[in-house]
Formats: sequence, C-alpha cells, structure tokens
Amino acid sequence: MATKPDTLTPQQAAAADLLAFGATVTDAAATVEVSRQTVSEWLHHNATFQAALHTRQRELWQGNAERLRSLVPKALNVLEDCLDLPARRFDAAIQVLKAAGLYGLSAPSGSIEAAEIQSSATLPRTH
Repeated sequence: MATKPDTLTPQQAAAADLLAFGATVTDAAATVEVSRQTVSEWLHHNATFQAALHTRQRELWQGNAERLRSLVPKALNVLEDCLDLPARRFDAAIQVLKAAGLYGLSAPSGSIEAAEIQSSATLPRTH
C-alpha cells in the first residue's frame, strides 16, 4: 500500500497510539500485526511516525495535566487537614512548599545596584 511520505498507514497510526499509551514495541507490533523490527524502524527512522507519536504523547500529557489540575482543590483540602494533625504536620508542610515551588529554593540573585545592572546590560553577550 503506497502512502505519501507525510502520512501514516493505519497500522502506523495504531502503533503510535499504542506506544503513546505505554505499550512496548513488541506489544505494539503484535497488536498491529507487523514485526517488532518494523515498529522499531518506524520509531527510530521514520520522522512522520516520530512526529505522530510525539503529537499523541503531548495530547495525552495535556489531558492528564488537566485531570491533575482538576484535583488540586481536593488535594489542597487534604493537605490543609493534614496540617492540623500533629503526626502529619511536617510532611504536609513540606508537600505544600514543594507544590508551591518554594522547597529548596535558592535566594534571589542579581544585583540590587542600578548602575551595575546598567553596565552589565551594555556588555556584549557571548554564547
């Protein structure tokens, strides 16, 4: 079955979905009825297949991120309750700090002198 270079066969599309959901190359190959080597070649040497897989992975990631965000109010309620329990207070506080991005945070850096900031802005940058 001849296809355009930028389109996937139904087997490739199905394999990309299976891999995105966490199937092994072996399992994906068996499900779409091709050899393991074929799926491996798609995975490592077919840019269209790789792009489709990455797209599907991002879609799944975004969907799961939305699900996690919807759980935040419940999780905050649980943490708030745990902060009132002496045996769990410390662990709950650490989780709150981690979730807020404050746990292990370094002190802010950068000059507090305007002249120093101005002089560093005029220096040529090297990368």
